[in-house]
Amino acid sequence: MKKSKVNQLKQCIAGVLCGALAIGLLGGCAKEGGQDIQPEEPVKGRYVEERAELPQELGDWDIRQLFTAEDKLCILAAGQKEGKVRLGQWEQQEGGFVEVTRDWLKSLELDCGTWLEVQMAQAGDGTQYLLAGYTVTGEENYKCHLWREEGTQALEITPEEWKVQDEQWGGYEMIQGIGVLEDGTLAALSYTSLILLDGKDGRILESSEASGSEKMDTAGDVVCLSYTRGFAAELELRAGGRSQGAVKALLPLEGSGGVYFSIMKDRTLVAAGTEGIFRGLSREGEYEWEKLLSGQETDFSLTDRWCTGLTAFPDGRIYALFQLSEGGTELKKYEYDPEAVIEVTQELKLYSVYESSRLRQAAVMYHKEHPETVITIDYVYPQYYYEETDYNAVYQELNTMLMGENAPDILVMDHLDVDSYGGKGLLADISDVVGPMEESGELLANVTGAYKQEDGKRYVVPMEFGMSLALGRDIGAEDMKSLASLAAFLSGQEYSYLGPQTVEELVDKFYPSFCRELVKDKALDREALGRNMEYLKCVADNSGLAASRGKNERGYNMWDLASGAKLAFDEGKGFQNCMAPLAIAAYIQGEFTAFGDCFTPISLMGICSKSKYMETAKDFLRYVLSEEIQGTDLYSGFPVNSAALEKQKTADRSQAEAETSIEVDGGEINFVIKDFSPEAAEKLAAECRGLSGPIKEDGKIREVLIEFLGGYLEGTQSKEDTIQMVEEALKMYLAE
Repeated sequence: MKKSKVNQLKQCIAGVLCGALAIGLLGGCAKEGGQDIQPEEPVKGRYVEERAELPQELGDWDIRQLFTAEDKLCILAAGQKEGKVRLGQWEQQEGGFVEVTRDWLKSLELDCGTWLEVQMAQAGDGTQYLLAGYTVTGEENYKCHLWREEGTQALEITPEEWKVQDEQWGGYEMIQGIGVLEDGTLAALSYTSLILLDGKDGRILESSEASGSEKMDTAGDVVCLSYTRGFAAELELRAGGRSQGAVKALLPLEGSGGVYFSIMKDRTLVAAGTEGIFRGLSREGEYEWEKLLSGQETDFSLTDRWCTGLTAFPDGRIYALFQLSEGGTELKKYEYDPEAVIEVTQELKLYSVYESSRLRQAAVMYHKEHPETVITIDYVYPQYYYEETDYNAVYQELNTMLMGENAPDILVMDHLDVDSYGGKGLLADISDVVGPMEESGELLANVTGAYKQEDGKRYVVPMEFGMSLALGRDIGAEDMKSLASLAAFLSGQEYSYLGPQTVEELVDKFYPSFCRELVKDKALDREALGRNMEYLKCVADNSGLAASRGKNERGYNMWDLASGAKLAFDEGKGFQNCMAPLAIAAYIQGEFTAFGDCFTPISLMGICSKSKYMETAKDFLRYVLSEEIQGTDLYSGFPVNSAALEKQKTADRSQAEAETSIEVDGGEINFVIKDFSPEAAEKLAAECRGLSGPIKEDGKIREVLIEFLGGYLEGTQSKEDTIQMVEEALKMYLAE
């Protein structure tokens, strides 16, 4: 079980590793603290993952569904024909996949745009059904259609209720999935209900509440629905599709990573996610789960792909279809191999405050290339945790581990005191890893080189980085480049570029860019503080100060650049992540730049000096910094690998394009977030290559600045008095 709550940390006693590992061991007996895994004898027999071949003729087709029909594995694919979409079915036979498209399906040609959701189902008597949701070319609304096989023709049996616009939100019923029960009744899942339909004419027979259900599968007389509540996931089995007497099965998976499942006629369940693949058997109304394969040995833990279908067979075979982020589809087969043995001989532990998709990807891929080594990841908070981070608890836990026998091999040090840990000899020197990669040009030395100590040693290196993007209209990029240049520009302007700001908002926007200047020889640098206070005063005079924010009140953000704002800031974490801010900058015909030429380190990695696997840990670190791991844009940050930066710069981002609505001239307009131009991509890459150092954040300094700068910024408190107040408040803290 992953640790997802701060109070779990506080309940841990010293010397005991808090929580369990994020990715399960592959088997065998392991000692804690990066020890060898030494089973007495190799144990034969285990599930294995292997790639299954897809039909070669599907090269120009888009695989849309993985399903079973007559106990055979089938694929539904969509292709283009004279501007319309045609559909085809392939069935796995002894020699491979064979096309088995029936005439009724061939007769369908869908006149739709780029958005198409399609799914097939087959009844026990062989009758086939097709659910298709799309927007007809030239129309605006997405509609769902239902067809039934009628000889060689497709008979539309779309329920009348699905053809009527909702009066409240204006759209039509959106169906997520469809299945057939053994009596021929159809089950359809909408975003709010499970709907039972007559299999002959599509009439709605009844519906029941199913709000929050994300996926559906059917087998025999059972409809199985999945739900994710917080970080817990469960399945609900409804006999006959009815909610009365439904059986619930809590999954051994976290919903945040995606949950995929399949149900068989005997009600055996197979569920998969980043934690692994599990089989559930019902014992007296309760499901007991058996782990078939660790997530680290499957593509479910890879973050450059996502599962689009899972199906299981009574003989133990399991198939999963994956869509790759860079395009293409892969089919994976999971099957018990009586001769397969566990190959892991060493386990390294990686500790991180926050979960990271790219680190999980690296750990899985490293194990695939080095089956004898497994990297287990122990994190305190899940990736999408939005509450306050309890760093006191984090420090307490980490210090306990580092001083004891449970020290991790690899550390991610974001927002932690790297200098303190390095100075105490708790971190290993990784110069022999990073130095050669910088010298060869493999890494962006302007970013990674910022962590080289005066004695030449390096204790950490960032895996990725972000930067604060300044976006503006009626202001040049150079005027937004630094706090000094911005202050000089705004001091001559009457228009409020940022809009009214609270003291806290001003401090949070700007202090990370100058925080490092404020401390010198364990004392406050009064000159540096005074200089930056003057700059902040110019910004505050132009923007105006807001005393506070109401419950539903906020300051300007980048979307307001299309209306009242002329300057905004947004954190850029990779090319795809920057599509929205660059789209708004293009819309207002404005400019953008990296504010302060500073970067925010992401996944700042180091190696524990106590690691028994020092060379393996360093090899993994090299792997993390390689183009292979950094080449895919995961919205998590810019890569420090030079080749990966160039690859991502020129990548096709059309799949990441989106739409939203923004306010312009008092009204709302539909705003399309498109990929930016090659020139903008090169400028963004140039900003990355020109960054000069990391930002500095310090909770205590931030707190003091917010407390004492207000009077000075308002003009009711002198500069000298303010500096004195800040100095007194920080004196003991900085001296420690």
